[in-house]
Amino acid sequence: MARVRCWAISLIPLCLLPLVALSLAQSCGKRVAVNRLVVHGALAKEGYWPWFAALFQKNGGSFNFSCGGTILDKNTVLTAAHCVKTSNRIIEVQNFIVKAGLIQLSVANNNAKEYKAMKIIVHPQYRIGSIKHDAALIKLETDISYSNAIKPICLCDQDEDQSAIIGSWGTVIGFGRDETDNPSDTLRETSIPVVSTITCIESNREVFGNHLTSDMFCAGNRNGSSACNGDSGGGLFFNRDGTWFIRGIVSFTKNREGSYLCDTQEYTVFTDVAKYIKWIKQNMRKTKVSAQPTEAVQSVPVKDKNRKIELLPMSTCGPNKYGRLAESRKPVLFGYPWVALLEYLDETESNEDYDTPPVEVLCQATLISELYLITSASCIYDMPKRYILSSVRLGEYDKDETTDCAVVRSKMVCSPPLQIREIDTVIAHKNYNNQTFANNIALIRLRDPADTSQSNVKPICLPVRNELRNQQSIHYTLTAWTACPCSSLLLRSIREVISLRECKQLFNELQFSTEVTNNQICIKQLPVSSTDCKFPNKGATLQRLLTVEGKSRYVMYGLLSTSPEDCDVDIPDVHVNVANYVNWILENIEE
Repeated sequence: MARVRCWAISLIPLCLLPLVALSLAQSCGKRVAVNRLVVHGALAKEGYWPWFAALFQKNGGSFNFSCGGTILDKNTVLTAAHCVKTSNRIIEVQNFIVKAGLIQLSVANNNAKEYKAMKIIVHPQYRIGSIKHDAALIKLETDISYSNAIKPICLCDQDEDQSAIIGSWGTVIGFGRDETDNPSDTLRETSIPVVSTITCIESNREVFGNHLTSDMFCAGNRNGSSACNGDSGGGLFFNRDGTWFIRGIVSFTKNREGSYLCDTQEYTVFTDVAKYIKWIKQNMRKTKVSAQPTEAVQSVPVKDKNRKIELLPMSTCGPNKYGRLAESRKPVLFGYPWVALLEYLDETESNEDYDTPPVEVLCQATLISELYLITSASCIYDMPKRYILSSVRLGEYDKDETTDCAVVRSKMVCSPPLQIREIDTVIAHKNYNNQTFANNIALIRLRDPADTSQSNVKPICLPVRNELRNQQSIHYTLTAWTACPCSSLLLRSIREVISLRECKQLFNELQFSTEVTNNQICIKQLPVSSTDCKFPNKGATLQRLLTVEGKSRYVMYGLLSTSPEDCDVDIPDVHVNVANYVNWILENIEE
């Protein structure tokens, strides 16, 4: 990606509090992809990053691309301070232009607009030759015209705590150098996780130990996928409940030995935008602030809801492959092809010892379309700090085998290859509470679509229609791998529901903090001995067969939120009642 200073890239901390709406006429952080362009097999969409601004600096008689920036309002662009200076002074405004809506440097684009700079505001504590307080604002001569391809980003408000974003994945975009070390002509993106300051410093004490401050943070995979020369000044963006906000500005990273090019095996340093909110607001156009809604389950306008339902494969979802067999007699292989595993990288492992870094599978997820899965928010935010969510494994059955085979209808059959997909974004419910496990649900969007033509990878149906939402049952089918290493196979069991009243009473008697409301489903434990105690993984799928679009299909009703950790404690598993979160799901999925 583009001209990152070979020092580091600035990141912006994940904000868990309200977002600041920066325009009355245009809501911030919302995107609408209006066209698609395939670049090196990755899907880049015009209108996908409408807040990205390209900075062009006059060099000789022409303007050349120099840095990235981010649109904050109709006449304010945020960038890095080092992008607006020469070796000894700030660049004159007449030598700067800003282009919005740009996705290719060499091809004309009807959606792209060009704006002259009117004023450059560098953070007052920034000093030329330094890397501290690497932030600047460019005020434009004329107002930006918003469209589907050009929109402002949201700023996170109040929360400066960087610990809240460690392990979270953000997206950095730009025209920086690509994997061939050549400048990219096409806008590119990559998702990278935020790491702790200690992790960053220990990775390279000489570079990061001497330069990191509390106003910066580090992110990256250290695997060649990162921001690079030319990406400086661009943002690190996070998605929360369908709204994007900026938390970091690409600042610097380490050079390769004997080269001015960035070292993509090192972390990138970002300026923490949350530390500069007051200064940014002081220099923005004054508008009213509107907070995001905080209802646990939000409503979706009927017209928009119908459009979003079309993004779900209602005519092909939840196939009942073994329709004539009783549920308990159906083969598990190919029977529940929507069940997936989440892969985590262990930061304590040295990747230098492996050709492919080892991963741990600690949670489950459920495929609901080619691009989206549902999982527990606790699988995103409550894992041990050393684990970083990296990818999704689709089509799995036996975790210990490279090729899955089983006897199906008296014949040995084997499944197609697994599909490993990188994660594009994660959206956790904004009201998730890790003490009570309320609203314990999250969406995962894949970078590349799943291949659902394979027999071992299919999406499940969601109860989007009223007649499906209102269905109640006393039994559901649970599909899960066990949380213990006692079995590597995907298991299926028929589970019985207990009333919420009885469930709540049990939790109160044991003084557990787990919330039990209409947003949960409580499931009885199976009668087993302590030697045969097998608890399902978090995120396990609870489903039942119903008629959808005239055919018998599986519909998802539960998502495992919490279960007992002690075999001697007879308390129910608590599942998220997926039917109560369909509106939230529809609101947050995109094309």
